[in-house]
Amino acid sequence: MTRLMRELIEKLEALPDAEQDALAREFLHVLDGGEVFVLTPEQEEEVRKALEDDEPGLEEDEARRFLRGLGA
Repeated sequence: MTRLMRELIEKLEALPDAEQDALAREFLHVLDGGEVFVLTPEQEEEVRKALEDDEPGLEEDEARRFLRGLGA
């Protein structure tokens, strides 16, 4: 196992069970050939800024529609 994977697992273990399960479902979906969204550096910056503001976040289905609109 790589150092980065160990770091990820340590961070996952610190999360509440519900969040661990939600992320595990997403990881399994990706590993089973599901959608993977790769953002450009500019898009990553937009996401960082959005997470820092006080605006309410998107629901999962809204986020998926947004990402599909990016051509991902």
